[in-house]
Amino acid sequence: MEYINKLEKVVLGWAKDVPHLPVVARKWLGTNVWWIVLICAILSGISFLISVSNLFNQLSLLNAPSNAYYVTSDYTSIAILHIVVSAVFILVSGLLLALAVQPLQNKEKKGWVLLFVTLILEALSVVVNSVLTFSVVGFVLGILFGAIALAIVAYFVFEIHDQFGRREKTIHTDA
Repeated sequence: MEYINKLEKVVLGWAKDVPHLPVVARKWLGTNVWWIVLICAILSGISFLISVSNLFNQLSLLNAPSNAYYVTSDYTSIAILHIVVSAVFILVSGLLLALAVQPLQNKEKKGWVLLFVTLILEALSVVVNSVLTFSVVGFVLGILFGAIALAIVAYFVFEIHDQFGRREKTIHTDA
């Protein structure tokens, strides 16, 4: 957790010089981020199911004698590895997003931290999946488009940073 806090401070230092959204937009985004994250978690679940379906499709091609001319077992094995790695990243990201919904709805710091951890996990996913393409063009395009997407998401995540975790405690007095 200490490493996450240090990384958060570093990225906050980078984010202070970028243009910010209007206050009204940041407030709206901070209030409504929980259902946006819920939709993303549901889409991650659907994406995971599609990945599992693709995995079974690739497994059916492995050692299929009728496809000997079209599919080699080496290619299929690499595709299976890539699908499994991607599915694991999708599953973990989806679970983190699902866990973040309730704390984000309550404006707790834990929800924002889960979003930040998901962002870090997605950065790792972009790098690993780009390497697993085993292609220079695939690697460059994966890193390029992944970095653009991550930068956009990180911008919005850090625009709402100050709205989470600074809740004032109410003091109840007996009168």
